[in-house]
Amino acid sequence: MKKSIKVLLASLVASAGLSFAPTASAQEPVELTFWHAMNGPHQEMITTLVEEFNASQSDFVVVEQNQGDYNTLQQSIMASGAAGDLPTISQLSPSATPDFMDAGILLPLDNLLTEENNFGEDLYNDIFPGFVEGVKYNDEVYAIPFSKSVRLMFVNEDLLAEAGVETPTTWEEVEALGVALQEAGVDNPAIGLENSLSMEVETMARQNGATWVSQDLSEVEIASETAIEPIQFLKALIDNGYARTAGEDGFMSGPFSQGETALYIGSSAGLAYVLPGIEENNIAFSTTEIPVYGEGEPLTLFAGNDLGVFASATEEQQAGAVQFMSFLLQPENTARWAVATGYLPITQSGVDSETWQNYLVENEYVQAASDELAYGMSSPQYVGASEVFNTFETSLENIILNDADIPAEMQALEDLVKGHLGLE
Repeated sequence: MKKSIKVLLASLVASAGLSFAPTASAQEPVELTFWHAMNGPHQEMITTLVEEFNASQSDFVVVEQNQGDYNTLQQSIMASGAAGDLPTISQLSPSATPDFMDAGILLPLDNLLTEENNFGEDLYNDIFPGFVEGVKYNDEVYAIPFSKSVRLMFVNEDLLAEAGVETPTTWEEVEALGVALQEAGVDNPAIGLENSLSMEVETMARQNGATWVSQDLSEVEIASETAIEPIQFLKALIDNGYARTAGEDGFMSGPFSQGETALYIGSSAGLAYVLPGIEENNIAFSTTEIPVYGEGEPLTLFAGNDLGVFASATEEQQAGAVQFMSFLLQPENTARWAVATGYLPITQSGVDSETWQNYLVENEYVQAASDELAYGMSSPQYVGASEVFNTFETSLENIILNDADIPAEMQALEDLVKGHLGLE
């Protein structure tokens, strides 16, 4: 029975024009070890895709291994790198990728992204440019985008109706909503935010015209007036009761779905955590693109993880890993992955696919996230970015909770970034 399923899947792949070029001459397939941090429905879908890839050809067999959560995965990579026992391929957090690259354990992929490995120029150019920005270091590709999300604004239409206002499209309108709710005698804050504010601050600063960190890593503007204005704005929102963070609730999806705020900005992949509470509490609900700060243009930062190949892999394993990644990015596969997990398609062809377009018709809450793909960007990464991220989070916590001096905190952060980039 298993053999017939394998033959059927292989014929389906062949009929779609997805041939996977043989590169190994041995009788036994080349084994590719794949580490990831997917659980629940995400684990089920990645297992399905792995099984389908294995059935689609006979040269390689992917063996997936769940490493727990993302932190455990990164720790496992570091420990295995020191022990010389790395997998073939792994999910990677963007901020950690440059450190692995700098340590020499991660393989540049440019020479492997070839027609022979089913990863030619057409597929590469089909990936959304904002995703590509996040996987290039020193002008070389070190990873392939995989599980990606955008920021999304969740809307409690009932509370907006009580305030008598339309859905905000700017942060100034979010503040006005807070005023309107208070004037209407509604105690609920206008907006809920996650405890981690770094993505919101960087997004708003970039919308406001701040360079933050340029894509070519030649400029850093974190302590300028345009960069710190959004922090001052957010702190004032919180101090005035127009906004709240998740606090002890951990994630804002819970309080929002209980009707505690009119708006909530979080990951598009968090929709599955919001909807059950929304339905249980019978809240009129919608989603929309995130608001714009200042006079800037719409912008959202991409979040999520990528896939990388380790330098310890044999040439056959390297070729097989790239063919596996190509398989994952085929239009129907990247769309199916997005439908099953709440992430987004990685390619324009994936967005245009019948699977994704039908999904959008049946799931209107996802449309705004899909629309944001056109103007999303990845934060530039560099060696030391992990330390910068942790420092940034601590600085924002000190500012919001302890009234730390904003210019001083941000100047220290800018100096740290410049130190890592050699711009002092």
